Amino acid sequence: MNKERLFALVRGLEGAALDCPFEDDFETTVFRHAADRRWFGIYLAVPKRYFGEGEGSEFALNLKCPPELAAVLAESVPGIFPAYHMNKRHWITVRPARVPDEEVEKLLRLSYDLTLRRRAAPRPCEQKGEGPAPAGGGDCT
Repeated sequence: MNKERLFALVRGLEGAALDCPFEDDFETTVFRHAADRRWFGIYLAVPKRYFGEGEGSEFALNLKCPPELAAVLAESVPGIFPAYHMNKRHWITVRPARVPDEEVEKLLRLSYDLTLRRRAAPRPCEQKGEGPAPAGGGDCT
């Protein structure tokens, strides 16, 4: 998958934003939830030696992933590795040029969903329209 298609997919996710937060680096791009600025991915240059391939670097994608799935993917899918420069238990590095586009898209969506802050369910008094729950967690009555 090329950069343009990848970024278009991110732009198509509700509330997602692309961000280049690093000074003087306009290539590294963070994928964020705009509302709370939480990351769900980063597009960054990874040294080829990380992949066991000599000199230079290539752009890859770090995505959040459940630990059990991350381990399976890193062991069984060529082009997916434990995350470069991030928590290797909860993140993976995907080489988008070496992983089928459909798989990259699924993993991007999974990362987005895993990092989406869910609003807590309203308490019973809030459901009745009585306003927020009292301080101290007391009953709504």
